[in-house]
Amino acid sequence: MTSLALPFLTAARARKPVELATYLRATTAAAHAQLEAALSIISEEPDRRRFLTVLEGFHGFHVVWEKAIRQRPEFLAFYGPRTRLPQLRRDLGALGRTAAEIDALPLCQAAAALADDPDEAVGSIYVLEGSTLGGQLINRALAGADWVPEGGLSYFSPYGRRTGEMWRGFWAWAEERDPEPELAARGAQRTFATLQAWLCA
Repeated sequence: MTSLALPFLTAARARKPVELATYLRATTAAAHAQLEAALSIISEEPDRRRFLTVLEGFHGFHVVWEKAIRQRPEFLAFYGPRTRLPQLRRDLGALGRTAAEIDALPLCQAAAALADDPDEAVGSIYVLEGSTLGGQLINRALAGADWVPEGGLSYFSPYGRRTGEMWRGFWAWAEERDPEPELAARGAQRTFATLQAWLCA
């Protein structure tokens, strides 16, 4: 993976979760906006083919990334119950993909490296857990589209009404992990970059 220039690495360290949250939002805002603009999945009329392609890409990312995260014993108890692979398989099936077709989808091998460093991995998890917040907006934008399965695409809102609770749970876990903010930010940046390179190739 191409090395990212991270000028914020010299910033003052933030030790409390709320400070870490502010720090991560500030240092990843540009990368977040860039990925959203590149994906551009709700800027026009919701298109079934476009969402199918995006979900196939997320599936290829999650298969590799979640395996790498779960292989870290310190992350397994936290992230295991948060897997989004069942939702991806459900959505892809609802959009017409067979189980065999899903199993044959290409994989994002670069995602494995995002779990190499434990503090950077916290930043990577921040990106994926944070996506459940924006995912609710995506499902609202899709409401009424005749190709969307009943209840919406579950990948984008895997926790439903528990989204806020699960987001707070992430920050409680992050407090216990107490990662170096600079490393967590690097992991988040790398995750946004990996997702963009994979989903927008």
